[in-house]
Amino acid sequence: MSELLKREGYEALTASDFESALSVLDGNRLDAAIVDIILPRKSGIELLKELSTREPSIPVIMITGEPNISQIPEIVRAGAYDFISKPVIKDALLKVVSKAVEKKRLLDETRSLQDQVKHHAEQLEMTVARRTRELAEAHKFLNIVLDSSTEYALIAIDKDGRITLFNRGAELMFGHSAEEFKGRRAAELAADDTAQNQTPFLSIAMSIANQGRHQSEMRLRRSDGESFTASVAITSICEAEDELMGYLIVAKDLTADRLKEEHLRQMQEQLARNEKIAALGRMAAQVAHEVKNPLAGLRLYSLHLKSKVTGKLADNEMALVDKIIEGINQLSDTAEQVLSFARTVQLSRRKVDLNRIIKDSLALLEPQLNENGINVHLNLAEPEAFALLDEVSMRSTLINLMLNSIQAMAQGGELIVSTAASEETLRLSIADTGCGMNEDQVKNIFEPFYTTKSQGLGLGMSFASKIIEMHGGEVSVESHLNRGTSISIALPMEGEKANEARC
Repeated sequence: MSELLKREGYEALTASDFESALSVLDGNRLDAAIVDIILPRKSGIELLKELSTREPSIPVIMITGEPNISQIPEIVRAGAYDFISKPVIKDALLKVVSKAVEKKRLLDETRSLQDQVKHHAEQLEMTVARRTRELAEAHKFLNIVLDSSTEYALIAIDKDGRITLFNRGAELMFGHSAEEFKGRRAAELAADDTAQNQTPFLSIAMSIANQGRHQSEMRLRRSDGESFTASVAITSICEAEDELMGYLIVAKDLTADRLKEEHLRQMQEQLARNEKIAALGRMAAQVAHEVKNPLAGLRLYSLHLKSKVTGKLADNEMALVDKIIEGINQLSDTAEQVLSFARTVQLSRRKVDLNRIIKDSLALLEPQLNENGINVHLNLAEPEAFALLDEVSMRSTLINLMLNSIQAMAQGGELIVSTAASEETLRLSIADTGCGMNEDQVKNIFEPFYTTKSQGLGLGMSFASKIIEMHGGEVSVESHLNRGTSISIALPMEGEKANEARC
């Protein structure tokens, strides 16, 4: 691996164990690290944690031969950037290293730019605090030093609330040019719900007098009318002799930060859900295993009993024997379903046509469709919808989802199945006109052992979600009572995301 990286122009340093790896870290500046999970004495996960503690900005790529699903939450929490499975393929190695090094470069560049912006902002406040001699000089200083900043919008207003400075960051943030907006009131930048004042900026600025600084979150508005939340700091600008010249507004768009926070929250919820499912699976497998063996014995005893009493008991008494056998068989089937849910699924992906899987699944369900009087409408991508899929598990998933739709339309209805393909994503929709679900049912539909049916274990939707996630896809449900349910699935076309999700 070191030689392959060197041939591509990388400087590769190697270490054979935990201690020598730390020596490499102490004496060198690293852009990325590749760590095997199994190391002498201390594991690669421990080294990952140490690297994350010492140098959290270094992307760490983990190598594993046989991924252990129980280690994934620990590795994710420890901060792994990516995974490579053994045997390591040259193209895969170079691709993930290139991405990791680029990420490190962008992080370093971002950090440098943030330090520059912070330094420039501090210089600006110091300059204003020292009572700059002329507002024109302050404008010139701001334009030269801070105009290149795209993360912060810098806006200066006079004592009447009219804009005198509108930097490049403000142009990008609000969608207005500096020439267009200079001389106009800053109130026009506020969202409709805060623009009732003559200018919210001026009223806040006047409240801080000639000294001090105000900072809060405000709703602002772009040129296209879209509103967004921003962190706004307002500082007074004073000339010599404490003469107030105006106010400086520094605004930072919080949209990206909020999206990152939401994404992090969703990842944490997903991790918690996966841990919960794993724990339930282990418990369910243990219980099912303990129940299955006695059931097998009971079934043999009951069949033996039936053979002994056949022809000797009345019909109603024989019916009781048959019911005992039937009940034991049902319990055995239930235990087998629980064990199937708990077993580790091994996907065997290959390039298959999802449209064909859909048609085959509908053919298997044709008796149920005819019995319930359901019309099927297919809106499939033309001519084909190929993706890297495990055909067996995907067919089982689709049959499960479509069977749910059929059971929701006991009085007949329409089943609409659609596919659409783009360059990166294959989308599948299964919609019905059945009884639908309420908000609480939709919220819990993918939870193990949760069911809206009078019969069933509540494992079907959880299994379907698990299979789609193992393919690197996403599934969502939209439903309304008495109006039907729609299930939307997005799958990666080439399977790269699916491989990452499996690791």
